[in-house]
Amino acid sequence: AERLAPDGIVSTDILDQARYVRSVAQAVEDCHHVYATTARGRHHHWPAVTPTGLAEEALTREGATAILFGPEDRGLDNAELANAHALVHIPTAAHASLNLGQAALLVGAALFAAATARGHIDRPDGPGRRGGPPRHGTPGPSASHVPAPLGATEPLLTEWMGTLSMGNYLVGHEPILVEGTVRRILGRAALDTQEISILRGMLRKLRYRMTHPL
Repeated sequence: AERLAPDGIVSTDILDQARYVRSVAQAVEDCHHVYATTARGRHHHWPAVTPTGLAEEALTREGATAILFGPEDRGLDNAELANAHALVHIPTAAHASLNLGQAALLVGAALFAAATARGHIDRPDGPGRRGGPPRHGTPGPSASHVPAPLGATEPLLTEWMGTLSMGNYLVGHEPILVEGTVRRILGRAALDTQEISILRGMLRKLRYRMTHPL
C-alpha cells in the first residue's frame, strides 16, 4: 500500500499496526463477530447482510468485529468461510467478483457513512487551505437556495434577447415567441441573484467578442 499509493495518502499509523498471521482462524480468534465478504451465493445457510447492514450491526453490537476479504483470484473458500458468523453480500450484475480494492472501498464507505451518521466521527477543526471546510472533514449542509424575484430576471432576459439578435438567431424566428420561451426556461431554472449575475457576465463577454473579434 505504501508503494502504490501517492505521497501523503497512506495512513502509515494504520499500516504499522498490521498483524501477520498464518491462518484466518488465528486472525479472528479474539473477535466476537466475523463477517466474510462474497459476491456469490452459497449453498450453506449463512446469515447474509449488505455492506450497509454490516455497518449497522457492527456499530450496535458489543465486542470486536472482523471483516474477511478473500484473494482476488478465487475469493474465500469454504474452510475460510467457516470462521464467519455471517456473509456480507456485495451484489453485482454481470460479473460475480470484485477486486479486493473495490470490495474494501464499498464496505469501508458503508462503515464510514454509518459511523458519521451516529456521531462517532468528529469533523476536524479549523478551515481548509482555501478557507473552506477542513480536508477530510464531513461535508456540512448546503446553503439554502433562494431564487431571485421574477423582476431580477428581466435584465438577464433583455441581454439574452440582445445577444440572440446580434447573432442573427432571430432571423426567421418570431421574437415574441422566442422571448416567451426563454422567459419560461429562466422561470423553471429558479436562478438566484449570483447565477443571474454570472449569466449576464457571460452574455456581455459574448457580445463584446461579436463586435471585437480576435
